[in-house]
Amino acid sequence: MLLLAMSLPSMAQETPPGSDPAARDQMRPAPRPEQALPSAGTPTRAAAGQAAGPDPAAPRRESDPDYAICLLDLTLLGAGYSQEPAITDSRDPACGIARPILLRRPLPGVEIAGGALMRCDTARRLGLWLRDFVLPAAARLPGQPRLTALEPGSTYECRPTIGDQGRNLSEHAYGNAFDIMAFHFDNGSRLAIRPRSDNGDWQEAFQRAARATACLHFTTVLGPGANAAHDQHLHLDSKYRRGGWRLCQ
Repeated sequence: MLLLAMSLPSMAQETPPGSDPAARDQMRPAPRPEQALPSAGTPTRAAAGQAAGPDPAAPRRESDPDYAICLLDLTLLGAGYSQEPAITDSRDPACGIARPILLRRPLPGVEIAGGALMRCDTARRLGLWLRDFVLPAAARLPGQPRLTALEPGSTYECRPTIGDQGRNLSEHAYGNAFDIMAFHFDNGSRLAIRPRSDNGDWQEAFQRAARATACLHFTTVLGPGANAAHDQHLHLDSKYRRGGWRLCQ
């Protein structure tokens, strides 16, 4: 008992664990770098109006798994294509396609004269749109002609977007765009893209159907009436926009 009583004062004078500020500072783990708060005057990504998503810089390179899946999708669609060397442009390093393909047939029996250079995903979107919407629409035309070819306009091209004074590169510069001048059918007919005056004929109906449904697979669809530069073709591209917003005109 005497020993116990002698030991009590010393025990009472001990500092309880965690009550010493200096000790707490030594015990506290250093903050992880990604948890550090931005300093005043440094805008966050959200405050700067930057959306999470693909980097708009080009040439864009798909991951190996994404690229392999895209090639498999093209094969399952029956597309005719070849993988080509990377495309760069000495005039503008932002232009180019890291893994281009030369698309000759987006679907069996549907040709693109001379082929068209583009990213794999652009080719996949084109094939899916043709399969899901354009071929069924063609089957509703008089005589049920079979679609045999797409007449291409611009494909890959390192140039600015038309109409914005050269501030931004066109999606053509990244391999994300394809222009269609006309549809060709096995009965020899050619349906050119052009302004139509609401006359209710089957050419107008087909053009309207093709144009409207394209926006289910592409994020930009421009054609006659959008502006003078697109009066004679359909422009299709897969430009990334915040929130999945699409421009269909």
